Amino acid sequence: MLSLVQCFSKLGSCTVQDLTPNRTLVYTVILGLILTAFFDLSRIAALGIVFYLIMDIAIHWGVLRHLRIDINANSWVPAIAIFLDLLALGGFVWVKLNTDPFVIGVAVATMIAIAVSEQIFLKKSPKSAQANQEESHAHHHH
Repeated sequence: MLSLVQCFSKLGSCTVQDLTPNRTLVYTVILGLILTAFFDLSRIAALGIVFYLIMDIAIHWGVLRHLRIDINANSWVPAIAIFLDLLALGGFVWVKLNTDPFVIGVAVATMIAIAVSEQIFLKKSPKSAQANQEESHAHHHH
């Protein structure tokens, strides 16, 4: 594994796999640079709200679907959190679609790009493929 500094010192000759432990850091830095270059602070904040609420929904969904029994969670707590997040997200998206639809378009396009790039990365990464295979076997045996 190469460090981020070693990779950049190679002038782009490293691969995504070389950055595996730091790939989210790389994504964050690149996204931050693009955002600050092209968007004002209110648009960046609006994107942050959308991404945060969707991330929060995904985490609660993961608790409901995969961890509820393991951590002895009451299913109503994450379910209510998902409902409230969806309520807040729906209201925010409605307002933004009427005032600044470009922000919602950028958010959707960015989420699609992230999802596609993660799928490509996971298919290319042998460790991830093995982990996914083991996880699917574990879920079928419960």
